[in-house]
Amino acid sequence: MIVDTEPREAAGTSSTAVVLVAPVASVLVLEDRAQIERRGDAVAPPGRTRLEVTGIAPAAVDRSLKVQVEGATLVDARLERRWRQRPPGGLGPDASELRRRLRALEEDVAAAEDDMERLRARGARVGEARADLLRAIAESAGAGQEGAATTWAADLARLSSEQGAFDDQLAAAGRREQGARARKAEAELALARAEEREADLACTLAITVDRQGQAGDGRVRVRALYLVPCACWRPAYRATLGSAGDELLLEAEAVVWQRSGEDWAGVTLSLSTARSALGAAPPALSEDRLATRPRTTDEKRAVRVALREQAVQRAGEPGGAAPGLPGLDDGGEARVLQAPGPASLPSDGQPHRVPLFSHRAAAQVERVCAPERSPLVQRVARFVSGAPQVLLAGPVELVRDSGYVGRTALRFTAPGEAARLSFGSEDGLRVVRAAEDKHDESRLTGRRTTTRTVRLFVSNSGRDPLRVVLEERVPVSEIKEVEVAVLERQCRPAPAAVSDDGIARIELDLEPGGTREARFVWELSAAARVAGL
Repeated sequence: MIVDTEPREAAGTSSTAVVLVAPVASVLVLEDRAQIERRGDAVAPPGRTRLEVTGIAPAAVDRSLKVQVEGATLVDARLERRWRQRPPGGLGPDASELRRRLRALEEDVAAAEDDMERLRARGARVGEARADLLRAIAESAGAGQEGAATTWAADLARLSSEQGAFDDQLAAAGRREQGARARKAEAELALARAEEREADLACTLAITVDRQGQAGDGRVRVRALYLVPCACWRPAYRATLGSAGDELLLEAEAVVWQRSGEDWAGVTLSLSTARSALGAAPPALSEDRLATRPRTTDEKRAVRVALREQAVQRAGEPGGAAPGLPGLDDGGEARVLQAPGPASLPSDGQPHRVPLFSHRAAAQVERVCAPERSPLVQRVARFVSGAPQVLLAGPVELVRDSGYVGRTALRFTAPGEAARLSFGSEDGLRVVRAAEDKHDESRLTGRRTTTRTVRLFVSNSGRDPLRVVLEERVPVSEIKEVEVAVLERQCRPAPAAVSDDGIARIELDLEPGGTREARFVWELSAAARVAGL
């Protein structure tokens, strides 16, 4: 509650300020901030008038403020902040019952602390009196004055009794203080969960306009824009695979967090991937000198090679990244997404989902297994994106006819581009893999050959016949001295295709309760002067 009893005057006039009702009309949420737009109108008298808009976020960026005025001349616009004045007693007349209870408990804790301090002080005085009495007894006994022994005993008994009583009272006061603190902590926790903490700082948008010589009914229209921190958004999706497996429903949502200090109620929400925090300066260039030299004798005699693992990534297909993406992947071009309807987002710092769009796409479902990585067979749905907008990278919740099955990640996908999603494993299918290598070297040419034989055992414990696709890796050579070939005559069955990235596709048809064995053979041949394999 802001207590301000003094009237505010517009610059250059003696009239009081006019309250301008300008609610938040639209919000543009960026990657780490938001642009607020407020619109409102008010009737201003002739001359200069001060218009005030309350409820502005105290963290609003002053230099980002832009104000447009129709029906008057804009003289000045600024953000003014002032501390809230607390009413006597610390609570206003509109305080909730929970806040009043917390205030009463704070007073109980303060009273218990005062009792503890008072009892400690009185106990200390009794202890000092007892120490003085013992010192006097020792001095009198040393001087041979033993006539007051009866009085000494009575005084010591009285002081010991008083000290014991104070100790009991101090223990009881300590228990009362602990109980009051516990009840206060419970009330604070309940208040934190039920109500927002009242801000101590209030911010007002002060606009000074001049209607001198302006015609009309005095109505002034104001449009104000400014930036606020503590707001961000990330894309998220929900993919539902139909029971027939031939259709996929993809729903795109925006997860928005905001703790700006302003509640956005029924606003027009836009979402941008622009990174305004990044500078526009080009990167610094450094020299990269290239030089040639003749090959050494050892280099002419031997070709040194090395094996390396290379992740194959296609657009629209999940890669090795975790489902929780740290930033926005927009393909390198800033994009703006529009919420289809009004959105309401409170300033609570919690994630709120805002629907963006949805579309249905024809899906091609396969049961795919990469036995080298996992014996589980995954149900994979491939589809072509027919969404009206690009699909930004983000986590995807997977839903089948049985319900929620898990989460995965979707890469940046343009309209018309193919994508792939995995909808969990098939419990009735299992694959066992066994690999064997055979090495041979020619005595005449010195050429070394490595033959790998991979045996795959696939079982189907389900009630329906199924087709399983097995994917096996084959090395890809980048030099002519090393050759890699798939021995299709020795494979049973022969692979349906081998991609340029070295992924062999083996298709098997399984009967209910049946088991099949697949054999895949490939050969790596290296010249005698090749070293490193």
